[in-house]
Amino acid sequence: ITTYFGTYVVMVPFMILCLLAGRAIVIMVVERPDRPLTQLWREVSTSFATPECLAHAVPVLVAMLVFGGTFTVVKAAIPFFVPFSWDQAFEQMDRWLHGGVAPWELLQPLLGQPGITHAINWAYNFWFYFMSLIWVWQAFRQGDNELRLQFFLSLALGWILIGNVAATWLSSAGPCYYGRIVGLPDPYAPLMSYLHDVDEIHTIWALGAQEMLWGNYQMRDVMVGSGISAMPSMHVAIATLFALVCWRVRRWLGIAMTIYAVVIMLGSVHLGWHYAVDGYLGAAGMLAIWWCVGWCLKRAAERRAGAVATRVA
Repeated sequence: ITTYFGTYVVMVPFMILCLLAGRAIVIMVVERPDRPLTQLWREVSTSFATPECLAHAVPVLVAMLVFGGTFTVVKAAIPFFVPFSWDQAFEQMDRWLHGGVAPWELLQPLLGQPGITHAINWAYNFWFYFMSLIWVWQAFRQGDNELRLQFFLSLALGWILIGNVAATWLSSAGPCYYGRIVGLPDPYAPLMSYLHDVDEIHTIWALGAQEMLWGNYQMRDVMVGSGISAMPSMHVAIATLFALVCWRVRRWLGIAMTIYAVVIMLGSVHLGWHYAVDGYLGAAGMLAIWWCVGWCLKRAAERRAGAVATRVA
């Protein structure tokens, strides 16, 4: 619980303020009522801060605090139970799937400019804030209980099945650690050299995070975000979940989050975090979980409706 508590007590109020600010902007710019602040206050008092809404939201928020810390401890322990052994295979698989060329080499002519790399670095780091914003939003959102339940079940199952179970089975460190893990000539050395060169112009936070995680791995330490695990990519999996949720709410939100998921996929390769196959499996795994959870919820709703109809009859 203590792993994320300091971050949690700052993040949750901040995300609530962001949601309120976003709604205020929509009211003032799009809806334009005569008294926008009065309308915002009415919505907060009748929909957001009600006892029923808080009773639904608070347990979820607390559960996510416990769940996040548990996931991080398990993730950090993976290489000590199952040492990294798949990196060479995934590097070869990447080349086989992409015509004999490493995906980062294919992307370099398109993304290998300092300004573009810096922008991708920003987008990749904002993933944590988007995740926090969406789960706080869904925790308080009461308009579509089926979507809310599907989101949280898919989120939890994704972290468990993709981020812990599959990550243990396919234990790998990722391209940025390839030379340290495999002990062979490092095919990612030119990519990492490029990123360090860009870091001289624009700070590339990924490099600092990668060194921090390596230090935690060597010291067997657990802290916020610690744990090295490349396959499958949870960044891509959760970004895919963002898009799936947002498509159910607004079309433009779905389009925006789909574009963001693609950026995360490209960034995971370009910044040296993941093999491309990590992202492919992460996205496919989350799509499968989302579909299965939705199917189970639909069947459960049909059974409830059938039971009600039987009682009425």
